[in-house]
Amino acid sequence: MRFNYSGGAVWLSLGMLAVILLGAPHTAESVERTLSIDAPDSVGASDEIRVSISASTDAGAGEQVGFLQVETSSDDGKTWEAICYLQNSGPKVTQAVALKPGRIGTVTLLRARAAFRDGLAGDVDYRGAAILWDRNWKSWDTPPAIKAAIAVNKP
Repeated sequence: MRFNYSGGAVWLSLGMLAVILLGAPHTAESVERTLSIDAPDSVGASDEIRVSISASTDAGAGEQVGFLQVETSSDDGKTWEAICYLQNSGPKVTQAVALKPGRIGTVTLLRARAAFRDGLAGDVDYRGAAILWDRNWKSWDTPPAIKAAIAVNKP
């Protein structure tokens, strides 16, 4: 790439002009933060519910999964029990959980949320939105939690 300055005008090389006219290739890398629950849709009452919760970031610059919280409910969300609370887990973490299902006809609910921190973006959720600890962390809707429902539909 060559820039020439001459009398107040900037002249571009033909190669640079072609890049501008044809569109420069996209070189900026986007950050990917993930949060997932891998769980079956249904189980039997005598089965063990095996679940895997994962969070990761490829932001670099020291960003890590600062918090990973997972809770479960067997009473349609009236009460919740903590089953996982991890801190400062590095750029990627996976937590396996085994749960006992309820009776046939019940549903086991799971919810998970993660805070990514220590990077250039500050404290953010998996969408990259800022976490306001004294306001939105108290709600399981913001930062956005992900949820799963596991039906107990066979003996």
